[in-house]
Amino acid sequence: MKNLLELKKIYHYYGSARVLEELNLKIEEKSLNAVIGPNGVGKSTLLKLIIGLEKPNRGKIEFIGKRIDGLKAHEITKKGISLCPERRRLFYDMTVFENLKVGGKLVKKESRKIFKDQLNFVYEIFPRLKERKKQRAGTLSGGEQQMLAISRTLMSNPKLLLLDEPSVGLAPIVKKKIYGAVKKIKQEGTTTLLVTQDIIFAMHVADMIHVLEDGKIGIRGTKEQLEKEPRIRKVYLGI
Repeated sequence: MKNLLELKKIYHYYGSARVLEELNLKIEEKSLNAVIGPNGVGKSTLLKLIIGLEKPNRGKIEFIGKRIDGLKAHEITKKGISLCPERRRLFYDMTVFENLKVGGKLVKKESRKIFKDQLNFVYEIFPRLKERKKQRAGTLSGGEQQMLAISRTLMSNPKLLLLDEPSVGLAPIVKKKIYGAVKKIKQEGTTTLLVTQDIIFAMHVADMIHVLEDGKIGIRGTKEQLEKEPRIRKVYLGI
């Protein structure tokens, strides 16, 4: 498969504090990748750089073979990259369906079939949202709000879906639903990059797992490969 996204020797600083240093990352088309690491290591910053909310100090970001690191966030979104942010950031006074409509605003009027297809898909992976479609987002449970946040991002029919800590703070039974949904998203052919502190989540869903340490990807591999790494077993799995 060809690379959909490639980050080359990315450096990023907040003032004099180094966050990312010579970070390299390749995301293959139709794959599901996870970047794991402890809180504060730069995982969310990585997503902000990809989506254009921040600019790298050095390095290149290429999407479908073309540089995007000089573009504004709305220009990058129009190219087919969508971010589901941490803490959801829903429109809480709007209904579930109205939030989904906002997510689908990038779908052109002449392609309303895409909107309907995406709507049917999110209702398929999260049936609870269909049941709650007329309910205000602010009255949903935390798990339902996370389902809505992911679904709203999917409504734009992205080529690359970015998920920032999609399982944080959720009950185990809700996490399992999110796991299943992320797998179905991948099966439908949407390339996905998620960042998470939850290595169990990453190992459940990802084709390839990248460990972010000291500003760069220190270790990468499949679930089976990482389970054999002594440091991963000790630091992340506690075995």
